[in-house]
Amino acid sequence: MNHAVLETRRLRFHPWQAEDLPLLLELHGNPEVQHFLEAGEAVWDEAVLKEKFDGFRADYAEHGWTKFKLLDAQGRFLGRAGFGRFDETGELELGYSFMRPFWGQGYATEAATALLGWIYGAAPVDHVIGFAVADHKASRRVLEKIGMRFTGIRDLNGIPNAFYRHERQA
Repeated sequence: MNHAVLETRRLRFHPWQAEDLPLLLELHGNPEVQHFLEAGEAVWDEAVLKEKFDGFRADYAEHGWTKFKLLDAQGRFLGRAGFGRFDETGELELGYSFMRPFWGQGYATEAATALLGWIYGAAPVDHVIGFAVADHKASRRVLEKIGMRFTGIRDLNGIPNAFYRHERQA
């Protein structure tokens, strides 16, 4: 197994390896998980997920950041968390998705807090953004708990999303 790029008390952030694609397929094959990413859209098909997976691996190879594979201290796959480029603006976007059995256990807040502490030393950025489907209260609460500032509601693919911003501390 490759070494973790970042660790917290309970979480290990790893770059994706070629053999990890089935983990991403399992995560995003769950309609409950997908609902909060696309507000009810059908699960992403394998071709879309393969493209995302290849993008995660390319981002890490090129930039040293990605939406990392997330494991717990025992090595169980929990989901993904990290950064990607927001296509509309080129800004770094913080994002996370967890396997359904691990919701409500504080992992999203722990992961997002660790990632914010890490990214400003890992990349030359002065801020990052985050967003969540506007009616997804739990995900919005995470963004607020980690110190992101609400900047407004915007439509993404016809779906209202709440946008947030976090500034690098001086």
